[in-house]
Amino acid sequence: MNTLSKIALLLLLSVSVSFAQQVYFTSSFTEDGEPIGAKNVWDIKPWGSFVYVFMDNEGERFSGSILYMFVDKMEMDSTYEPFDSKAINIPYNQRWIAYNYKFTIPGEYEFYFIDKNENRLAGERVTIQYENTNYSVSTPSSSSYYENCKVLFCEKILVGGDPLGVKTGLSLSQSNKIFVVLNNYKSLKTGKLLIDVWRKKNRAFDYDDYMYSKKFRLNPDWPDAFFEFTFEEPGDYKLSIYNENEVYIKSGYLKVYQ
Repeated sequence: MNTLSKIALLLLLSVSVSFAQQVYFTSSFTEDGEPIGAKNVWDIKPWGSFVYVFMDNEGERFSGSILYMFVDKMEMDSTYEPFDSKAINIPYNQRWIAYNYKFTIPGEYEFYFIDKNENRLAGERVTIQYENTNYSVSTPSSSSYYENCKVLFCEKILVGGDPLGVKTGLSLSQSNKIFVVLNNYKSLKTGKLLIDVWRKKNRAFDYDDYMYSKKFRLNPDWPDAFFEFTFEEPGDYKLSIYNENEVYIKSGYLKVYQ
């Protein structure tokens, strides 16, 4: 075999190895390392749900004792931005791993693994959405239905949907993300929430500077819902929330500091 043929063979082998690794999102797995119920679109509860991130090394032992799992999330501009990361210990002689990851926020995610030598291994994307049981409800046509609704801002959401660390302001020096909680104390009766984001312009009295709008899907039978917002600039903000018929529900106010 000549030198050129050897190089071609080595390149072919390296490509085969890199494609041998595979990432799945599964409901379970067997003792022998076979993924069960793998799919790339998952419905989650409003308080979050667990999904196994399963990496199959196709019968080969992992070269080290630790792997790093990185999670990127698609933002509004359709680019993937860093969202989370985990260090995973690999048992000796292990040929696959399964990490039980909790999703709490709908969106498009990309998971990928990096070894101790900073080599990027397998990766895969997954879509996370709130479950929809297709309730047949009559969406309210009057704001009076939502007269007791409340809007809260908080740092985290606990299991069960309870807010933790309720805030009236956000410091960009600490974080630019915050959870918005909407609690109606009875079913919201809408399959979508429409949120308009406004800001006071140049210290004006009114919130007259329209920023952008976002839409969130939810189960109409839910009495509450939460979603995450990212703020890039300081200012006084108002989030006006409407149901799918554009009936006003409530507004929340947040001061964002530098």
